[in-house]
Amino acid sequence: MWIILVLIALISGIIAGMGVGGGSIFILLSTIFNVFEHKEAQSYNLIMFIVVGISATISNLKNKKLDLKMFKKLIIPVCIGSICGILLIKVINDKTLRLLFYIFMLVIGSYEIISSLKKMLSGKTNNE
Repeated sequence: MWIILVLIALISGIIAGMGVGGGSIFILLSTIFNVFEHKEAQSYNLIMFIVVGISATISNLKNKKLDLKMFKKLIIPVCIGSICGILLIKVINDKTLRLLFYIFMLVIGSYEIISSLKKMLSGKTNNE
C-alpha cells in the first residue's frame, strides 16, 4: 500500500509544482485507492501544500518571478483562509466533506473543460 501512496504523492507533487492543484489530485487518488480517509488525506495535503508553497516561493524569489507586492497582499488572506478551513473541517462530518469535495472537483473540472472548449473554438491558445 505504501508504494501506491508514494506514487500518489509523487504525481501530486509534480502537478502541484507546476501550479495546477496537485493537492486535489492527492486527496482524490488517496481516497479512491483507500489509502486514507477523507479528513486524513486533507490533513496530509495541507502539510504538502505548506512544503510545496515554501519551495515554490523560494524558487520564484531566486528566479525573480515573484511579484512581492502581490505576495504581501495575498499572504495574510491565504493564512486566514487556511486557519478557517482547519477549524471548519472539525465541525463537518466526513460524508458531507467528501460530498462537498467531489462537487467542488466536478465544478472545477466542468469549468476547465468549458473554458478550454471556448478557447479552442475562438482559436486562442495558451501562448497568446
